[in-house]
Amino acid sequence: MKKISIILLSIFMMATMTGCEVKEKEEMLVCTNTQADEGMDVSQTTSLTYKNDKLKHMTIEMNTKITDDSVKEVWEEFKKSILENDQEVNKEGVVYKVEMDDQNYTYHTTLDIDVENASEEALKEQGFEDLKDDQSTLESNKETAEKDGETCRVETISER
Repeated sequence: MKKISIILLSIFMMATMTGCEVKEKEEMLVCTNTQADEGMDVSQTTSLTYKNDKLKHMTIEMNTKITDDSVKEVWEEFKKSILENDQEVNKEGVVYKVEMDDQNYTYHTTLDIDVENASEEALKEQGFEDLKDDQSTLESNKETAEKDGETCRVETISER
């Protein structure tokens, strides 16, 4: 009887040890949107990475192409205005870059935020002071983005 108890206890311990394993799921929500307005074609891609449905990383990329000839004529002034207003940042988990292409009249901006490691100050400077406390889920953000006219897809990065 003692052997049976020990065997059953061993089986129970093995089952609970393997059965209690916490599954980690990492997914990325990628939403895109394009607009043509006032002499500019703008495309935006937002990528949100979630681990166990908690936001960990966010990247927003925006490509703008000037299509209005009157703006092309004053490209240097336009470019100066963009660069004065969009200061590059690289601090405490937040990176913001602006790249200009003079020949094609385009500019590309990238905002990359490591939500876990970004400082409150760096987030506030970019207008994302509430990002660390964000309780929204991948599904709720997908639903909101699609209501706003964006096209979204979900990619599984890993599942352990």
